Amino acid sequence: MIIYSIEICLEKEITQEWLSWMKSKHIPDVMKTNLFIQFKMFKNIDVQNTYTIQYELNSMKEYLKYEKEFASNLQKEHIEKFKGKFQAKRRLLNNI
Repeated sequence: MIIYSIEICLEKEITQEWLSWMKSKHIPDVMKTNLFIQFKMFKNIDVQNTYTIQYELNSMKEYLKYEKEFASNLQKEHIEKFKGKFQAKRRLLNNI
């Protein structure tokens, strides 16, 4: 199992708009790729306005397909909507 984890730190003033957009638009679009099994979204308790979304995949094969066919457009849409108002860190985790 692979976890594609994205940590996003937001400027405070966009938090509610971002949360709404993520839940109604971005996450559903990611899940519509049919490459991810499930997702979980977390709010960081220690750092304000920081969220983590974890998408679960069966294998690296699905992740590589996501990267090749979908990631660029989905990330571009996010960047255009919230440009300059967030920082993102992406990680791949492997279940051991």
